[in-house]
Amino acid sequence: MKKMIATVLTLTLLFAFAASAATSQKNGISITTGLPTDQKDARIMICQMDNEPGARPQKGIGSADIVYETEIYDGGYTRYTAVFNDTIPEKIEAIRSCRIVHADICNEYQGPFIHYGGQRYPGSDVYYTMSILKGFGPDYDGIGGDRDFYRDKNRKAPNNVICNLKNLYDRTDWSAITCKSPLRFRDAYAVPEQGEPVASFRVPYRAKIYVPGYEWDASLKKFRRLYNNKPYVDGDTGEQVLVDNIIVQHVEYSWFDGQSDRPKVKLKGENKCDYFIGGKHFTGTWSRSKISKNTVYRDDDGDVVRFNPGKTFIEILRLERDIEIDG
Repeated sequence: MKKMIATVLTLTLLFAFAASAATSQKNGISITTGLPTDQKDARIMICQMDNEPGARPQKGIGSADIVYETEIYDGGYTRYTAVFNDTIPEKIEAIRSCRIVHADICNEYQGPFIHYGGQRYPGSDVYYTMSILKGFGPDYDGIGGDRDFYRDKNRKAPNNVICNLKNLYDRTDWSAITCKSPLRFRDAYAVPEQGEPVASFRVPYRAKIYVPGYEWDASLKKFRRLYNNKPYVDGDTGEQVLVDNIIVQHVEYSWFDGQSDRPKVKLKGENKCDYFIGGKHFTGTWSRSKISKNTVYRDDDGDVVRFNPGKTFIEILRLERDIEIDG
């Protein structure tokens, strides 16, 4: 009996530690990159960023720890949801409006949500969705005239909204915010045992216009990000964005009332995943029991995937599309 109680207590402590590791950085390791940090608690800003050609190259996106790309119009047009924690840029550009899928992503982290408006149609009203989700940080919506949003005179609207991200960060009351993250990291860089080497691959959302790609650089032990076969760079630094982990998360897509600008993206449930880590490709599954819970990424053996420390891109791809992998 005593042995059973001790076992139960040990398991309880282990689960408690696992939960705390997902929300706290008191061990000196970032929950969004797995890299060392002096920040005791995660302070995550989730930013909705434009990806129309007029918004490229996006400014500040190279500082994001995690970036999601999602299709928001039937036909392949995409936007980014950028997650900042380790580094908070002074400004980012271009901020754009959000959809329900982006609120569901934000709920993975539960930090402040930065966007410029959002869809309000009945059945696809993102503001209603945000009102019923629990645990959200402040909603910083630039469309309401917030002083830390303004337009870049050197770019054309609507692809030119600048956000003073550091100002929003500094004025946020973090005392009531407990951020979290769905990713788990290795202690140090490693090449996964499973999978096959991969030189490059592409994620074709829409031919010639919305095609992110990645090339493995063995000397840097990172993937170089491309867009439409050209280097994908940060608009501030001009440097090509380097990525440590890529998740291609396959999901069910549909459209409210058949309207091509009202995406219904099923981020709850379970489906397949492709992982690109350490120059190798392997497969597995993702699962999320509730939108209030974090997504769990597993390999084909059912083990939780441990990502290499560093930057992660997550390509949310509808089931009927396929990635294109080179040798």
